[in-house]
Amino acid sequence: GCKHVKGILLYGPPGCGKTLMARQIGKMLNAREPKVVNGPEILNKYVGESEANIRKLFADAEEEQRRLGANSGVHIIIFDEIDAICKQRGSMAGSTGVHDTVVNQLLSKIDGVEQLNNILVIGMTNRPDLIDEALLRPGRLEVKMEIGLPDEKGRFQILHIHTVRMREHQLLAEDVDIAELAVETKNFSGAELEGLVRAAQSTAMNRHIKASNKVEVDMEKAESLRVTRGDFFASLENDIKPAFGTNQEDYASYIMNGIIKWGDPVTRVLDDGELLVQQTKNSDRTPLVSVLLEGPPHSGKTALAAKIAEESNFPFIKICSPDKMIGFSETAKCQAMKKIFDDAYKSQLSCVVVDDIERLLDYVPIGPRFSNLVLQALLVLLKKAPPQGRKLLIIGTTSRKDVLQEMEMLNAFSTTIHVPNIATGEQLMEALELLGNFKDKERSTIAQNVKGKPVWIGIKKLLMLIEMSLQV
Repeated sequence: GCKHVKGILLYGPPGCGKTLMARQIGKMLNAREPKVVNGPEILNKYVGESEANIRKLFADAEEEQRRLGANSGVHIIIFDEIDAICKQRGSMAGSTGVHDTVVNQLLSKIDGVEQLNNILVIGMTNRPDLIDEALLRPGRLEVKMEIGLPDEKGRFQILHIHTVRMREHQLLAEDVDIAELAVETKNFSGAELEGLVRAAQSTAMNRHIKASNKVEVDMEKAESLRVTRGDFFASLENDIKPAFGTNQEDYASYIMNGIIKWGDPVTRVLDDGELLVQQTKNSDRTPLVSVLLEGPPHSGKTALAAKIAEESNFPFIKICSPDKMIGFSETAKCQAMKKIFDDAYKSQLSCVVVDDIERLLDYVPIGPRFSNLVLQALLVLLKKAPPQGRKLLIIGTTSRKDVLQEMEMLNAFSTTIHVPNIATGEQLMEALELLGNFKDKERSTIAQNVKGKPVWIGIKKLLMLIEMSLQV
C-alpha cells in the first residue's frame, strides 16, 4: 500500500486562520477530535518531563496501532506555535539542551524506528525560518502550505461570515456593501476583519450611550440599533489598522508641507517615479524595481520619495529610516531591516523607502568609517527578488552618491534619479509664489535682486529661511 503524508506545516502571518484551517482538515478526514496543543505548553521545568509530554500525545495512537494494526483510525495532533519547541538544534547557546531533546523525541515519534502509520501531525507557525530543518524533510512535516493574507474574494467571504448573523437579525443597515469593504480592507488578515466588524458594532452602540457621571442607555433607540456604512468606515479610519498595511502617520510627517513644484526638475522626478510605480504594478518580468533619489542635502529627496510612495496607493508602504534605529547595534539594525523586507514580501504589492542610506550605514568621512555588516545586509535585501506573485518597489535616498559609488551600491538599484537644488532666480520666485508667504511688493523686490543671478539653495533650507524671516 500507499503511505499517507504524516505531517503538514501551515505557516503565514498571525491572524490568517491557520488554527481554523487545521481543525477543518481534521473534520474533512472524518477522524476523531484532534488533539490541539500549544507549543510552549509542552515545556516543563523538570528534567525529562517535556519529552514525556510529547510521548503522551502519541500514546493513544501507539496503543491503537498495536491493537488494530492497519485498521487503526487516523489520530490528528495539532501543534500551535510549533517554533517554540522545534527551534534549530544547537542554536540555543548556554541552554540545557531541552529544546534539542524535544525535537529529537518528536522526530522519533513521527519517523523513528517504530514509526506510526496512523498519525497526522499539523504544525503551525508564523516563523518557519526558526524550525529545525530535520523536521521539514520528507516523512515528517513534508507538506508546507502558506496561509497568506486573504485576497479581495477571500476578504468578501470572511466579512460575509462575520456579518451573516447581523443580517439575519436586521442589525445591518442597507447601505453596508460587503464588496466595497472588501476592496477597502487591503492586506487585512482574517482576525483584523473580525476586529473591524466588532469595532463597527461598538461604534454603532456608542451612538446610544450617554457618558456622564453614570452611563445611560437610550433603550428606545437601542432597540432600533443598526450598524451602518459610516460605522464601518469610522472604525476603518480610527480603530483597526492592518499589521501588514500602510500607516499614514509613518510617511505623512515627511510631506507635511506638501510638494513645492518649483520647476521642471521636480515634475520630472515625480513623473519618473510614477512610471516606476506603473512598471512595478504591470510588469511580470520585473517583480523587483528599485530607484535611488540622489542629490545635495535639503533638496527634498525624502519628501519626494514619500510622495511617490503615497501616490502609488500600494497596500503596504514602509519607511526604513535611521531615526527609528537610534542606539541599535549593527546586528539589531540588520534584523530591523530584514523584518521590514520580510513583511513587504507578504503583501501582493509593496513599497519600501530606504531613507538616508549613508546614515543607515553609520558613514562618517573622518576615517572614513562605515558599518560593513549593515552594508552587506542592505545589498542582499536590495537585490533579493520577492517571492513568486509578489511585487516590490524600493526607493532609496542619499546625499552622498560618491560614497555609495565607492561602496559599489549604485549597481544594486535599477535606476538613479538626480534631485537638484533650486539653481536660478526664476525657480526661486516660482517657489516663493507657490508658498505664498510674501506680498506682491515683497516678491517683486526679491525678483529684482535675484534676476539673472545663479542661486543654489535646497527647498528645505528655503522653507526654514522663510519661516525665520517671518518671525522678524
